[in-house]
Amino acid sequence: MAIYLNNNVGVKLATNAALTTPSIDISSYVTNAVINQIVDELEVTAMGDSAHKFVAGLQSGTFTIDFINDWASAQVMQTLNDAFGKTLSVSVITVKGTAVSAANPTYQFSILVNNLTPIGQGGVTEVATSSVTFTINSAVTVSPSVAF
Repeated sequence: MAIYLNNNVGVKLATNAALTTPSIDISSYVTNAVINQIVDELEVTAMGDSAHKFVAGLQSGTFTIDFINDWASAQVMQTLNDAFGKTLSVSVITVKGTAVSAANPTYQFSILVNNLTPIGQGGVTEVATSSVTFTINSAVTVSPSVAF
């Protein structure tokens, strides 16, 4: 199941200092985000069944995020560079600035910061964008009540 989130999406990342608490709000830099959830199929067909039967196994997925790079302290690139090679908690809301509800839930999960392509030098007049796909390293939980 893929969940497409447009440029109104809210995204918070944890920091290297506190890997499990999303606190850095990078929402103003995000132009696109997609959560792709996949579940393994485990066959449980028994002798005498007339068709194959499957149940859900372990969940996996990816989180693809397009963003405008920002090299300022405690922003996009510094947060990701500091967390490279680590598991980082993420909190995402479909439409930032609106109330959390069943129609606008938050998604919580962890990503393995396993790839990163910083572009540019971070100059004041420089605008650079990145599109990065991270491996989701936990189950994606959906909550209509967790505040963003």
